Amino acid sequence: MRRVTYEVSKMLRSFGVVFDTSKNEQIAELKKALRLLKNSRIEFYIEQYPDGTWSAESTNVDGIATGGDDPRLISDSLKDAVMTYYEIPALYYDSVNLRSDNEPVTVQQKVHVGA
Repeated sequence: MRRVTYEVSKMLRSFGVVFDTSKNEQIAELKKALRLLKNSRIEFYIEQYPDGTWSAESTNVDGIATGGDDPRLISDSLKDAVMTYYEIPALYYDSVNLRSDNEPVTVQQKVHVGA
């Protein structure tokens, strides 16, 4: 349902509809929480597995975690996890300025070779 709401709100924005986020308590709470964090950002530890699946857990906000099977969707999944954690309605997703810092993701893989 969140995905449908997001897509509908995105379409409405393309027609010029503006959603007022100034009175949304959840967005105010997210902004307040970000101001309290070091560097005003939520950080994640991302682990990718040999089968292509991945998982991510916030290292500085307890309780934010996500995962998936398509590494191309990591950024979107992280944003959705943050929005879900702070209970921000999908209607406002594009109005909240969450972005990754475009740093490459470092993936550690261990290869075991049998004799």
